[in-house]
Amino acid sequence: MEILEGCYVKAGGDIYAVKGVIHPPSKIIALPVYVKTLDGKYHRIRSLREAIDYLEKNRPNYLEKLNFTGQVTPVVPLNDIEEVYDPLQFSGSSTDAGRDALKFKELIESSTNIKVGVSGSILLGLDDPFSDIDLVVYGLSAGERLLEILRELRIKGVAKPVNMLEWLIETRINSSIAPNEWLKLESRKLLTGVFKDRLYTSKIVPLPAEYWEDRSQIVREIGRASVICRVVDSRFSKTTPNLYRVEVLKILDGGAEAINILQVMSMRSRFAELASSGDIVEVEGRLEEVNISGEKFHRIFIGNDERDKFLPLKKD
Repeated sequence: MEILEGCYVKAGGDIYAVKGVIHPPSKIIALPVYVKTLDGKYHRIRSLREAIDYLEKNRPNYLEKLNFTGQVTPVVPLNDIEEVYDPLQFSGSSTDAGRDALKFKELIESSTNIKVGVSGSILLGLDDPFSDIDLVVYGLSAGERLLEILRELRIKGVAKPVNMLEWLIETRINSSIAPNEWLKLESRKLLTGVFKDRLYTSKIVPLPAEYWEDRSQIVREIGRASVICRVVDSRFSKTTPNLYRVEVLKILDGGAEAINILQVMSMRSRFAELASSGDIVEVEGRLEEVNISGEKFHRIFIGNDERDKFLPLKKD
């Protein structure tokens, strides 16, 4: 099987969340999310900084600077993997959260021919009565069908917009955007909502053949930039990872090269489904130069720094 975003792997007793679609040879890009404590229980890691700190202290060989990411990246060697958790293999559990997840999954699958996976703590058997439902589908066509069904369920009142400020306070502690602002953004999404009074989140993961990045590319960090831009192509705006092709209208902060930004990219689902073609957005993040076979362009990468932002302003 292909190990993609939405899967988890166990190595050294710890559980890692797989990130992205492409990986270095013989390794998987993945972040530690549940790590074993001395008493044999699991500690939940909730921030990127804590995850990197844990690896620096306990698994420094799992941190590697990759040319195609341009960053020090957490990687798990395939030889260290003890178990793979595949969300498409979820068939139910005896917990309240697991039963709700199975019902939601079957409700969606009964309306279409797509296969829906269940990820997160429910897949791992580490859920509690308040756990979220984490759904995932693979491929762009399956993703479009998922959105259609979620829209239908929203119209029928079976699914509702997200309204849980407490969840955003807990999960956005590493963001400069206030929880109230996040609530406005998340409540507009179909991929995030409420089913049976339980929060759900969804990921549409592109298949490797559909993905826009390649291991042969070379990414170089330039600095930071903040710009106002227009979204000109939002085909991958709803996926995780996500990509917005943009045209810069105004540089708020950063060097003159920021005018050449053509893309905004993130590995995080929180930045999916925030804007469509024609929308004007304010973006702040890591300014990068991407070199693909000698062709160079600039992009902003968001999601690794608490200062990063992607805020829709208006329609053009």
